[in-house]
Amino acid sequence: MRLTSLVRRACGTLAAGAAVSLSAISTQVHATEVVFSTDPFLGSTALTTPGRQVFAGQERFLSGFNLASDSFVFNAATFGLGNSLSFVNSLSGGIPAAGADVIVLQDTDNDGNPATPFAAGTAASVIAGKVSTDHAGFFIYHNSVLDVNRLVFSTNLNDPAADLSILARITSPTGLDAINALPQFTNANFVSSVPEPSTAALAAIGLAGVMLMRRRSKMAEPAA
Repeated sequence: MRLTSLVRRACGTLAAGAAVSLSAISTQVHATEVVFSTDPFLGSTALTTPGRQVFAGQERFLSGFNLASDSFVFNAATFGLGNSLSFVNSLSGGIPAAGADVIVLQDTDNDGNPATPFAAGTAASVIAGKVSTDHAGFFIYHNSVLDVNRLVFSTNLNDPAADLSILARITSPTGLDAINALPQFTNANFVSSVPEPSTAALAAIGLAGVMLMRRRSKMAEPAA
């Protein structure tokens, strides 16, 4: 009976601990992972059409992007990436000639004329003027016509005629708030991998284990 009592107390303690853990998890702000795992040019003829093509057929519209917790997750096999991404957030003058996989371009104008649209092709050309090695990559820029920030995949950051695929449009914030958000992007917002199981799922597995222990202890208890 003493052993049974100890088992009951242990299970009760574990259950209480699990309840506390689940409560803590439920109060956390869960990060959003925007996963890209399909061919960025799927359904288009961009790669076989002469000249630069800008494909927006797979663009995702995001109502918001929390820079403190959210991330863009790129399937390494789909985009031919390594396990980590080299990140640069700068005005065009600070873009290195080589090595950057992800570039957040803080420039919002390339000719001093606000009336001239600053679009994906314009931003890509600005970047190509600074990068001197051939490699595919991603960049975020502010589209002056839509007045929002967009995520773009380029088949070659060094080529001013490289094909582009618009991956995402962050619809909020807009205007000056969107421009001011550009310097706040960090390398933590860009991941080359497949997301791991969430903490909540692991907690659920732990709770299931506690319940199993309880059931076994009841079955092992002798009848009165």
